[in-house]
Amino acid sequence: MKDKSHMPISEFSRITGIKSENLRYYDQIKLLSPEFRGENGYRYYTRSQLNTAYLIISLREIGIGIDEIRKYIENRTPEKMFSLFKDQETHILEEIKKLQITLEIMRLYTNMADTALKYEEEGIFIEYKKKEPILLGPILTDPYTDDSFISFYDFAYNNGFELGYPLGSIVSKDNLASNQPLVASRYFFKLENSENSYKPKGKYAVIYGRCAYGKSDDLYKKLLSFIKENNLEICSDAYEEYPLNELSIVDENKYCVRIEIMVKPSYIE
Repeated sequence: MKDKSHMPISEFSRITGIKSENLRYYDQIKLLSPEFRGENGYRYYTRSQLNTAYLIISLREIGIGIDEIRKYIENRTPEKMFSLFKDQETHILEEIKKLQITLEIMRLYTNMADTALKYEEEGIFIEYKKKEPILLGPILTDPYTDDSFISFYDFAYNNGFELGYPLGSIVSKDNLASNQPLVASRYFFKLENSENSYKPKGKYAVIYGRCAYGKSDDLYKKLLSFIKENNLEICSDAYEEYPLNELSIVDENKYCVRIEIMVKPSYIE
C-alpha cells in the first residue's frame, strides 16, 4: 500500500498545473523525476517535489530554457539560488514595467475611444479639462516632410518612451491667429503619468470629426468660427488627437479626430 504522502502523476499534475505528458517528458530528461514507481509502473511524487515543480513553472514562464533549469537543479546550492533569484528578480521587474506600460497605452486608447463615441460628430462644446501629462516633442523645423514625424519618434525613443502611446499634434496659437495654412508645430504623446510637459487646465472649445490624418482643415475652420462668433479668446495652442484611428477603424477617411483649444470670454470695451 502506497504512502499517503505520495501522489500519482494525475494528482501531481492537477495540483501543479503541469500536464501529465510534460511530467513524463521531465522525467525522461531527468528534470523532475518521480520519487518512485509502484509495482504497477505508475509514477508517484512527493509533496517535497512541489517546490521544484513550482520553480520549474515560474522559470519557464519568464523564458528560461529547460537545459538551463536542469543544470541549476542538478547542481543547486544556496549560493546559486541567491544568484539565480537575484537575476530573475531584475528580469521580472523589467517585465512588470513593460506590462504596466502596455496596460497604460491600452487604457489611454480605450478611454479616448469611449469618450469620443459619446459626442456628436462636428458638434462643438465647451469642456473644462484638468492638467494632462504629455511627452512634448521639439519644435518642428520642417513640418511639411515625413522627417518631422520620424524625428519625434526618434526623440521619444531616445528619452526611453515606448512608441505605442497615442500620438497628437499641436498647431501654435500664432498660427491659429494668422491667415497662413495651419501646420503642426510639434507632436506629443498622450500619457497617464510621467511627462516633460502638460496640457494646461482650463476651459476648451472642442470638436470631434471624421477624417484621415492631416485632413482636418475644415474642422479647424468650423471650430475657429465658433470661437469668434461666441466672443471667445484663444488662450492656447490647438491640440489634435485621433481617439479612433488604425487600431479600430479600417477606412482612414473615417478616423475620428478631436481638436481642442483653450478659450476664455473676450471682453471688448
